[in-house]
Amino acid sequence: MKRAVTIKDIAEQLNLSRNTVAKALNGHYVPEATRELVLKKAQEMNYKSLNSGNIATGRKKYRILLISGKPLINIKYFIPIINGIENFCYENDYELFQYTHNSAKCPFKEVEDYINELNVDGIVAIEYFDKASITKLLNLGKPICFNDFSASDIVTDKKYDLISANDEQAVRRVVKTLYSKYNITKFTFVGDGKHCLSFHKRYLGMLNGIYSFNGTHMHKDDILCSDLSFDYGSPNAIKTEILKLKYLPQCFVCCNDFVARTVCNALKSLDIKVPQNALVTGFDNVAEAIALTPAITSFSIEKEFLGREAMRTLVNRIENPETPARTITIATNLILRESTNLV
Repeated sequence: MKRAVTIKDIAEQLNLSRNTVAKALNGHYVPEATRELVLKKAQEMNYKSLNSGNIATGRKKYRILLISGKPLINIKYFIPIINGIENFCYENDYELFQYTHNSAKCPFKEVEDYINELNVDGIVAIEYFDKASITKLLNLGKPICFNDFSASDIVTDKKYDLISANDEQAVRRVVKTLYSKYNITKFTFVGDGKHCLSFHKRYLGMLNGIYSFNGTHMHKDDILCSDLSFDYGSPNAIKTEILKLKYLPQCFVCCNDFVARTVCNALKSLDIKVPQNALVTGFDNVAEAIALTPAITSFSIEKEFLGREAMRTLVNRIENPETPARTITIATNLILRESTNLV
């Protein structure tokens, strides 16, 4: 009598693990190419359970909530990230919902009721940094993947995942490069380092870059105003803060390209030329970095990939809830432009 084909047999034929084959055959998440490979081989080998209809040939359809602390569609940086999330959900036939929660205007109970009403399977959080709201969101017990996080310490026993850029290493690298190439030692950070974890790490990256060549730095050398009360989009506001500094920095390290553009405009109004009299760096590589003359040195990250990776990580959390909490760091590329004279 011919022996029945097993999952182990299929795994050996494909040089895959039994766990991967089992997931593919039972409708759990695996890469689509892997799923198709497994199902095709199972059919070729006349895998009995497949033919009897006991195995789900399609993946499970999840209900995903994208939550944010502000409207994202008008922020250029987030559009490709959202596209990545939307495309992933479309390709996998997931339902995607979006909720914008302003913690100052909307009680969290409304968020909780919305999540319970939808019965979502998992949550992707973008630009969601309010400490109290994050704590309440985690306490709902839903699988969550954050794209960036609060800069505040949040003590919790709840498991969640975090996707972020290599902010600290990236900024440290450009500071060290400017020191080694031009002996730049006087840096000023511009941005609210408490706004979010990524801004905080970018600030730490600048400090660590300075300390790497035994330089010194003090907080009063920076422009760290709270963005709750300070307009980082106003050249006049930035100009006022620059005039308060004890000396003109050799390089302004900005938390993102939007702020870098404002700094360049403020310097222009002070008749300080970039890069002749001062250098400027940004982050995120959005249109603001290219539109100015001179164009701004920045860091590029594959934003659609960031959205897709957030979804892949979330699905893994849904299907493997006991997996240890993870922080996944996505590499950035330094884009050298005229604002640092490194082209």
